Amino acid sequence: MARRSMAVSIIRRLEAFTMTTQTATQTDPSKAGPSFDSRALRDAFGSFATGVTIVTTAGPDGVDIGLTANSFSSVSLDPPMVLWSLARTSLNMDAFRNNGHFAVHILSADQESLSSRFASKGIDRFEGLTLDRGPDGVPLLPDCMARFTCKLAYQYEGGDHVIFVGEIVDFGHSARKPLVFHGGRYGMLLAKQAVAAVESAEEFSNLSSDDLLYQVSNAYLRTRQSVIEKLESRQWKAEEYAVLSIIGREDGLCMPEIVARSEKVRGQGISAAIVQQLITRGLLEEVDASDGRVAVRLTADGRHAVLELIAIRKSSEADVQGKLDPSEVQLLKHLLARLDA
Repeated sequence: MARRSMAVSIIRRLEAFTMTTQTATQTDPSKAGPSFDSRALRDAFGSFATGVTIVTTAGPDGVDIGLTANSFSSVSLDPPMVLWSLARTSLNMDAFRNNGHFAVHILSADQESLSSRFASKGIDRFEGLTLDRGPDGVPLLPDCMARFTCKLAYQYEGGDHVIFVGEIVDFGHSARKPLVFHGGRYGMLLAKQAVAAVESAEEFSNLSSDDLLYQVSNAYLRTRQSVIEKLESRQWKAEEYAVLSIIGREDGLCMPEIVARSEKVRGQGISAAIVQQLITRGLLEEVDASDGRVAVRLTADGRHAVLELIAIRKSSEADVQGKLDPSEVQLLKHLLARLDA
């Protein structure tokens, strides 16, 4: 009963707001509200981070209608109700006013392209999508973080927008991470981690687990150790892996160039003896460089070995990244690339 009263209270406040706005305008149109810079006000609104939704309905003659919106909000649990708003100037206004149902889809972090599609003009937004159908033919998009099928309950005038309130008749949700919109840009939610006091390695003894250097170094060491263990299980040395990886990216390098690239990646150089061992094993061969120096390049067996090493590295990365979902892995790579820029 308390939840139902809360919903009724919210609806009454919307009704009161609508009536007050209309009355003020009818009584004295000259008494307009305060004048703000529209761009600054839009930026201020954008400081509130929101999720991203696609709202759909069926228009006249069964035409599918859908658009991206971040004005969605829950209203109450009992009765289960949600609301969203649509600009009065929208060409889709009549479709949402006249259909008795609509659906709200909360997008997951990997659905940014879908959001952009439904925010674009002049295209068939539903082309190629596999759809389910709700009441009154409402198109339902698959694979969203959450989806609410709603019966249109109320419509309210809200300034330059119309507020639609719907009673939920069906819903579903998943454990995916949400797509986030803030300051005019898409983002993703990253849960704040609790800081735990842990004993650092000796070389990082003056760092806490919350320090960036500790976290990056620890992640690197864990990943590298996983690679080394898999290499050793297949009778590979870390130095051999380093040489073949370097030449696999840039074939035909001279020894000083191999050493320089190794120092950049590993923090230490490669001995000429390791390169000679790989030549003896038939994985590398010597060739004349254009400047008269001797360079080395991969043989056919060497290229096969590089593919094996890539598989080992990918397997090790998958082990280390096991606790992350794909969107978090992409975010991690993006942030590390920015640090290196």
